[in-house]
This record gives sequence, structure tokens and C-alpha cells, in this order.
Amino acid sequence: MSPSTRLRLFYFAYYGCVGTFLPYFAPYLRGLGFSGEQIGTVQMIGPLVAVPTAIAWATAADRLRAPARVLAVATAWAFLAVLFLPAARAPVAVGLVLLAYSLADRAVVPLVDSLTVEWTIHHPGSSYARIRLFGSVGFAVVTSAVGLVLTWRGDRPGDPLVPIAVAACVGGYALLALRLPVPPVPPHPPRFREMAGLLRDGPLLALLAVFSLHWGATAPFHLLFGLFVRDLGLPASVTGVGMALGVVAEVAALLAFPRIATLFPLRSILAASFAVSALRWLLLSRAGSAAWVVALQVLHAFTFGLFWGAAMDAMSRAVPSRLRATGQAIFAAVVFGVGNAVGYQLSGLGYDHWHGVGTLFAWAGGVEILALAALLSLPRSVFTGGRAASSPR
Repeated sequence: MSPSTRLRLFYFAYYGCVGTFLPYFAPYLRGLGFSGEQIGTVQMIGPLVAVPTAIAWATAADRLRAPARVLAVATAWAFLAVLFLPAARAPVAVGLVLLAYSLADRAVVPLVDSLTVEWTIHHPGSSYARIRLFGSVGFAVVTSAVGLVLTWRGDRPGDPLVPIAVAACVGGYALLALRLPVPPVPPHPPRFREMAGLLRDGPLLALLAVFSLHWGATAPFHLLFGLFVRDLGLPASVTGVGMALGVVAEVAALLAFPRIATLFPLRSILAASFAVSALRWLLLSRAGSAAWVVALQVLHAFTFGLFWGAAMDAMSRAVPSRLRATGQAIFAAVVFGVGNAVGYQLSGLGYDHWHGVGTLFAWAGGVEILALAALLSLPRSVFTGGRAASSPR
């Protein structure tokens, strides 16, 4: 099996896990009797520990000059932790399992992204976006399959199929992590002063703050889309089909991104992503039929596909190769950690307050507009970087 194939399969399995967790875990917890606040709180654990967790694993990877080996250890840890998830049914038990799982899982994306970006840099003609899109395919396939099976099983409250499917996906990518490609080893490990310097890089932090606003605005969708569908009286299969259609659009955007990036500057691509995302959330807040709920997921091409391609491009320009894992970890910590933690908690509290998700989507549209305004206020130099050797395109 070629290195690129292993990377593609890893992304497929990892985002297959995400495709089970995001749309179905909140309804699963609701079926166990959790309140909206409890759902938001237990799912906020991962984002809260993302900052120290991702940076600690990535620092070890860069200092040891062994990101592939560190990734294998992290995925094994995550698998051992998630094996306890089907047995956890009380808020404290679920929270403890998610804490143990998150202490390793939050390092997986920055580590595998650092491997993939480095591999594409050293293999001309390859593309990060076109390897990463297999994660989107995995998300679509597993989301659809789980949604159909849950519907076939009668949409049972607290169906154990959900945590079992999560554990199976984690086991799959943990096995694949044992044989991922090893990037060229730098002659000298980076110094801690260089790593800490990234945390004092004003332009980089400004860019990450904007990314966090956008990602925080996606929290009502990521956390509560399954509940939104169920509260409208629609079956779980609508969740699966809607998520799958969104991922098809996302895949198309990732396939097209290398070409799009040659035609438009990064700031324009990100501006389009934020503007269309604002429209998506505002329209979704008013959607009441299965057809509209599903059709609006086409706009996920902008919310995630274009955003992710442009964000990874910007990070590859802003962070030196020898600090790749640390840079990706800081990205994950700030965007997925801070953005998700705030977004998840506010979404859970908002769900309890408004007894629904529609109003939360309207607020998310407003946050996207704020992110767009912040993006346009940044100087153009923020998007040109210039310190990295190359772009993942």
C-alpha cells in the first residue's frame, strides 16, 4: 500500500468517526436523558483540553523529530479510552470517558495534517486537499450508513449503535497509524524558544482569532443538527442524507481548491466562505421541511471545503517546516479548542433557553458576519506569510 493510500484511508476512518459523533452523539445523549446544558458541557470537554493536549503532543513530535511515531501512540491511547464509551450512560461517566479520549484525540488532526503537508511538499504534483478529501468521503459514507441503520432500528433513544460505531472507527485509524509515511528528519530539533515564538506571532494569532470566530459559528450545526432534525419531526435518515450531501459539496470544493487558489487570493476565498456561511445559517434557521434542510447543506462547500483549503494554505505559509506539528497544534488548539469550547457551551445553554435550534442558527449567521468584518480588517500581509518553504498545493 502506497504512503498516499495509507494517508487517505486514515482520513477516511478518522472523519468517519467524526461523521458518527457530530450528528448522532447529541441525540444519543438526549436519549439517555441528558439536558441541553449537560450535552453542551460533556462535549465541551474535548475543546477545553485541546489547547494543552495538542501542543504537548506536537511539541514532543517536533522535538523527537518523530511525528509518525507520536501519532501512533496517540491513536492507540484514544482507542483504549473510547472502548469504555458504550458502557458510560451517566453525565459524569460520559464526561470522564470523553476526557480520557480527548487527551489523545485532540492531537490526531494536527499530527496527521503535519505528516500530510510535509509529504506533499516533498512529492511534487501531490495535493494536501486531494488527500484530505478522503476524510470527507469517509464522513459522508459513515454518516449515511449510521443514519440509515438508526432509522432501520426504529430511531431508538440512546441507541448503543452510536458509541459502538465511534469505537470501531477509532480502532480503524489506530491500526493505520502504525504504518504512515515518515517525513524527512530535520538535522536538528527545533528549540523551545522557536516554538514559543509562534505564540507571540501577532499576524498568525490574528488570523487564528478570525478562524475561531468562523468555527465557533459552526457549533450549533456540529453539536445540534441531529436534534434540529429530530425536533422538526423528521427521521434520522434526513440527518444522514443532509450531512452526506454537504460532504459531497465539501469534496467538490477540496478537489477544486488547488485551481481556485491559483485564481483568487486567500483573503477573497475566506471572505466568500464566511459570507456564504452566514447566508446558510440564516436560511437554515427558517427551514421547516426535509427538502430545505437537506438542500441547504450544499453550502457546506463554502463553510468547510473552501475554508479548510485556504486555512491550511495560510498555515503552510506562516509556519516553518521544522515547526509543522507545533503550528498545526496551535491552529487546532485555538480554532477547534477555543472556538468549539465557547460555541458548544453557548449552544447547549441556548438550546435550553429557546427550546430549539433555529434561533441559534440565526445567531450563528451574525457571528459569521462578525468574522467576515474581522477578516477584511486584517492587512494583506497576514495572508502572504513567507516563512514556510512551500504551500501544500
